[in-house]
Amino acid sequence: MTVDKEPFPVALLLFALAPTVCLALMWPTGNDDMWWGAVMALPFYGLASMHHMITKPYRRQRLKALGGVVLMAVCVWLLFFLIFGHPWHWGSGLFYSSLMLCHAPVLVGAQVFPQHAEAEEHHMALISGVVMALPLCFLSIMPVLLVLG
Repeated sequence: MTVDKEPFPVALLLFALAPTVCLALMWPTGNDDMWWGAVMALPFYGLASMHHMITKPYRRQRLKALGGVVLMAVCVWLLFFLIFGHPWHWGSGLFYSSLMLCHAPVLVGAQVFPQHAEAEEHHMALISGVVMALPLCFLSIMPVLLVLG
């Protein structure tokens, strides 16, 4: 069975960027209105992600990349909180640093996961999983806050 080469998931990227941008604008500025923008965009992101998972092949590879990136983001948040403490006492520089570092697993996953793919046709599936993890990288702060808070 041959599978056509899968194109880059532009629609999925746009649906993942909407809540990510709202959360990225909210975090360093404290603008709570952006939180509600992200909350309104998350259901559309969820529907786009579920549609992508259901209609595309190589579901296991997508989930593996998604889970790996989110797990790396949880570890980044955990280390950040252990080193710098609760965000209540942070300066603005730490907010920007945490924002950049929490999204670093997306870049790492996009570079590393396709290199370790089992087959050539799994490359775009792994990249799609990484794209799906984009808003979840910031939201992975929640379990860390629950555990350490």
